[in-house]
Amino acid sequence: PRALRDDELPGVLAEFVTAAKNAIAAGFDGVEVHCANGYLLDSFLRESSNQREGPYGGSMERRARFPLEVVAATAEAIGAGRVGVRISPLNSYQSMAEPDPVAMTAHFAAELSRLGIAFLHVLRADFFGIQKGDVVKAARDNFAAPGVLIGNLGYDAAEAAAAVDAGLVDAVAFGTAFAANPDLVERTRLGAALNVPRPQFFYTTGPEGYNDYPTLFEVKAAAAADNKAEGTATTVS
Repeated sequence: PRALRDDELPGVLAEFVTAAKNAIAAGFDGVEVHCANGYLLDSFLRESSNQREGPYGGSMERRARFPLEVVAATAEAIGAGRVGVRISPLNSYQSMAEPDPVAMTAHFAAELSRLGIAFLHVLRADFFGIQKGDVVKAARDNFAAPGVLIGNLGYDAAEAAAAVDAGLVDAVAFGTAFAANPDLVERTRLGAALNVPRPQFFYTTGPEGYNDYPTLFEVKAAAAADNKAEGTATTVS
């Protein structure tokens, strides 16, 4: 691995634009530009990974420059209303670190707001609990309406509803809970118990731990069948 040269960045930017155009051509309503979790654009944002000199390294503003150029070009290609961005200012996954994640969030959110994109999706905490700070408030204060602010990580239904009601976020995204509950929306609406995710299968191959979680209807049907079998056995005995 090596650092990209500055003269290679336009080609990388063009690949993001092509991918976005392809997504729209394939029938998607929009795209989410991934600036999170230590991947390429996040590695520009974070001080721990961005060791560049020149226009794309050093200050917070210069580290944010290339991700913002990608988002701007994508918005120009498919329309800002079809573009969202995901960030993880606190997450230390893949050894990412930022000395002032709240300030970076505020700066990046304000610049994204100026581009008029549809939504900003913020991972609110660190997977490993190392880095801390109220990045959701920083995003809320700087990402202006009509752009939508989405919170993520560790919410349950009650906390998500409270956060939306309080205006802290406009929506909440669920990842792991949705993976384990194909009917998460219906379970949430009914206040039903959720399937427990099995993280040991998250990055394996095959259906186990991915698409073998039962729906609420299947759980109830299985319980009814068990009850019927037990009742029959009791009658026979």
